[in-house]
Amino acid sequence: MRAFVTQPVRRLLMMTLAAALLAPAVTAAQEPQTTPPAEQAPAQPAPPAAPDPMTFTAATAIILNEVKPGKEADFEAVWAAIKAGLAASEKPEFQQQAASLKMYKLATALPAGSNAIYVFSLDPIAQGKTYDPVKILFESGVFERAKADELYARLKDAYARITPWPLAAFGS
Repeated sequence: MRAFVTQPVRRLLMMTLAAALLAPAVTAAQEPQTTPPAEQAPAQPAPPAAPDPMTFTAATAIILNEVKPGKEADFEAVWAAIKAGLAASEKPEFQQQAASLKMYKLATALPAGSNAIYVFSLDPIAQGKTYDPVKILFESGVFERAKADELYARLKDAYARITPWPLAAFGS
């Protein structure tokens, strides 16, 4: 049986097909780019920063702090220092922040190995001020960097979880 297409014709068809498939890619590679490369692209606007969950617009809030077992003394000492630093500030907004911060420890015995529970009551809230301990330590200007580093080192290992709860009044 004889092949319908001879060897030279088959070769010609394969080369034509290859040229047809490669032509668009070669043309695209030779055309000047209409979009600038990534390093030359105009800067995209940064996405808006997420609101700080520890800066409250409500008049009252509660912060629930869960502290790892065995780290209670560090947690208490650091927060006592944070509150004292805010109170000692010459800025009235930091003094108000310290005055609004009332700290409580759950007085009920918890099962062994459970996180200790601390509740901070903020009333009235210092409007526009964050109650985020990291931001207070490093961004408020209340603490020298060395002191902030020392306090943070103790606090970061103490926290299991922190949950802010802004409150809204109702009823009477």
